[in-house]
Amino acid sequence: MRLRDWALDDRCYAVRLGASLMGVNLPTLTDATALKTGPALEIDGGILHGPADILQRLTSLPEVSREWHLGIGEERRDAWAESALERFSHLRQTALLAGLPTEGIPPQAFDLMTEIEDRLSDDRLRERPWVSGSHPGVADILLFPIAALSQDLEVPLDLYPAIRNFIRQFKALPGFMTMPGVPECH
Repeated sequence: MRLRDWALDDRCYAVRLGASLMGVNLPTLTDATALKTGPALEIDGGILHGPADILQRLTSLPEVSREWHLGIGEERRDAWAESALERFSHLRQTALLAGLPTEGIPPQAFDLMTEIEDRLSDDRLRERPWVSGSHPGVADILLFPIAALSQDLEVPLDLYPAIRNFIRQFKALPGFMTMPGVPECH
């Protein structure tokens, strides 16, 4: 089992983060195509693409705690979180690869962050400590890079208290690992 990875890609980071949280030793191979296509997991003689599918596959490994399976029944939350990560990844790559400074924060970034803030706030009101339920799951892992790297798009997290709380709560998980670009604040 090996991850085709690009160190600064947010989708690849989600997979590395999930593996670390789940206690899975996941060797990586730097692959520039991962910057465009996202992570790919070489496993059982095949290749699995997409951060949600890869993370769901990791939860099925025998060494992974059963708690990581709890959110699996929430496929629509995983699909929503993966869609959000793809949208964010596109916005972030556009901003980071821009030859000239951009004017202001893309409106789509505010829309995405507001959508996440609303989901997190609604879950708190329903006494769900995580998007995936009572234990963090795939959807939470997929959302963390968006929340933590949103400052690359100059999104002021002061506007999003539920996201700030989510970041603090997530960073306290055993096995949490950071990547270059994830700020220590919030």
